[in-house]
Amino acid sequence: MNIKDYLKERSLEIFLNFMFFVFVIYILKLAYIERITIHFIVLLWIALTSISILYDYNKKKSYYNQLLLSLQELDKKYLLPVVINEASFLEGKILYKILSITDKAMNEEVNKYKFNQEEYREYLDLWVHEIKTPIAASKLIIENNKNETTLSILEEIEKVESFIEQALYYSKSNELEMDYIIKETNLRKCINNTIKKNKKLIRENKICIDIEDFNEVVYCDSKWIEFILNQIIVNSIKYIGNKNINKKLEKEFPKISIYTKLKGNSLELYIKDNGIGIDKKDLDKVFSKGFTGINGRKIKKSTGMGLYISKKLADKMYLGIEIDSIINKETTVKITFPKSNMIQM
Repeated sequence: MNIKDYLKERSLEIFLNFMFFVFVIYILKLAYIERITIHFIVLLWIALTSISILYDYNKKKSYYNQLLLSLQELDKKYLLPVVINEASFLEGKILYKILSITDKAMNEEVNKYKFNQEEYREYLDLWVHEIKTPIAASKLIIENNKNETTLSILEEIEKVESFIEQALYYSKSNELEMDYIIKETNLRKCINNTIKKNKKLIRENKICIDIEDFNEVVYCDSKWIEFILNQIIVNSIKYIGNKNINKKLEKEFPKISIYTKLKGNSLELYIKDNGIGIDKKDLDKVFSKGFTGINGRKIKKSTGMGLYISKKLADKMYLGIEIDSIINKETTVKITFPKSNMIQM
């Protein structure tokens, strides 16, 4: 707020005030009032009017400047009504009242949204736990009646189970703090569990799994890290196993290599495959929500959600996750674990 804009805003009021004063001086002259008295009245009017304008300007400038400063300093702009004070002048009081009313209305709307979201999450959690029963029963029936048809059905059921798990993790990813415990975790055990979970797919695609001999302890939540590892390994299997995408890779023996490197205060886990690779222009987008890329569109099995959720969970657990790739040659995923229990705090 500057004086020029302020005076421009009050120009009509000042002009009318001035015209009235000129009229008063004219009347005083007609009444033969002494010149010195008229001069004194003129000077007094100018002084009082200037003081009034400057006082009002400074008062409003101070309030609005503080308002703008508070707005700039806030990360969450909607908290402005909470941090500002009520003004001492009418316009400021009206503005303060309007902001307070809108803030209250917004809080009510947000609370309503939170309630609806919580209801949805509770329903989804319940649904996921309920759906596990018929899925487990179906798998048991297939186990007792194995043939080519039932095994094909089992494969599709396992895909459904994977998508259900993904939906559950996605629904919880925004409130991960309430559902995880960071503690000492045996990384090799988590990898073995993930390999075991996907052994059927690995066997069907004749993929060699080469795991370096390591027994490192890291700090994370075992349940969530196994979800991340599963997304990465399933992607590797998917893009190695689908030979129709790239004929050049048909003669190469499919392989997934898993190894670690110690770097400073961190442990780096590498999961490397010799699949079809990722195009350079897609590398920066692989963790974006719903992004499938050229390869994902070709095989028509990718939702673009697995890596997005994995990155979200890794960020929440203070783990680094990166992907590097050479098209038609290899893809390497690196997960960085801080080697400190301070993260538990």
